[in-house]
Amino acid sequence: MTAEPIASQIALGASLLAAVVGLYAAWLWWKASKIEMPAYDPPLASISDAPEIHIMDATVRLDEGYRRLAISGELNAKAARWTAVAAALTAIAVVLGAL
Repeated sequence: MTAEPIASQIALGASLLAAVVGLYAAWLWWKASKIEMPAYDPPLASISDAPEIHIMDATVRLDEGYRRLAISGELNAKAARWTAVAAALTAIAVVLGAL
C-alpha cells in the first residue's frame, strides 16, 4: 500500500470525527444557552420592615443566579475545548487530503 490511500483514509476519518465533535460542541453551546435565570418574585419583606429577611432573601436569589451562570459558563468552556478539537481534526484532514 502506498502513502496516498492511507493518508486519504485517515483524512476521511479525521473529517468525520471533526463533524461529530463539532456537533457535540454545538449541542453543548445550545444547552448552555437554555439555562434560565430564576424568576423574579417580590421580596418576602420590605427593607424598612424587616431588613434581615429582605437581605437574606436577596442573597438567596443572587446565589441561585450565580450558580446558574456558573453552570452555563462551564458548558461554554467545554464547548470551546471541543470546538478546538474539531478545528484540529479539520486541519489534520486538510493536510492529509492534500498529500
